[in-house]
Amino acid sequence: MPEVPEELPRLLWISPGIGLGDDLLRRLRAAVAGGLRAFQLREKSSFARSLALFAPKLRAILPRGDGLVLINDRVDACLATDLDGVQIGHGSIPVASARALVGTERWVGASVHDDRELADAEEGGADFVIVSPVFPVRKRGMPPAPPLGLVGLETLTRRTRLPVFALGGIRPARVREVVDQGVHGIAVSSALAEAEDPKSMATELVEALRR
Repeated sequence: MPEVPEELPRLLWISPGIGLGDDLLRRLRAAVAGGLRAFQLREKSSFARSLALFAPKLRAILPRGDGLVLINDRVDACLATDLDGVQIGHGSIPVASARALVGTERWVGASVHDDRELADAEEGGADFVIVSPVFPVRKRGMPPAPPLGLVGLETLTRRTRLPVFALGGIRPARVREVVDQGVHGIAVSSALAEAEDPKSMATELVEALRR
């Protein structure tokens, strides 16, 4: 198992996909000050070189052993940097291929939306899965995906021994009911990306996970 800060963090922030820049770093610093310990760089429009050059700035905010920094899909950028692992989406390379490339010293997460993707993640050697969308969400230029709801989330969670992060429309007021479905933790994107005060929002989410 890869090195982690005592255990897999329960709150994961996924970057909003609006590019690499100072605002993202500012928000990450604030969220970390509020208790965030896991971050996924999900910037699909950025080139591998840009991602690799940006990675040390993230590592400086969440040092190895104190925080978990993942990158979405880009195994090449992960291997070229000091990041902790890669999150594999359903349109990326197979989870088994990612595991073979990064080895056992880095984390491999998998994005899961149904039973088939969950089985592929388990068979491919994923360390954890992100299950989504739990509640309705809207993405720019895309029709909304049908939500799993709490029942769908619980069904998938009970079918795996892997740690599950729930993602999709989760706000502090709904954290407890999500956690009650047996998940390890939650993943958020807009909750922190759009918060007026990322530090306070991170603190609120972390505290909700502790209740």
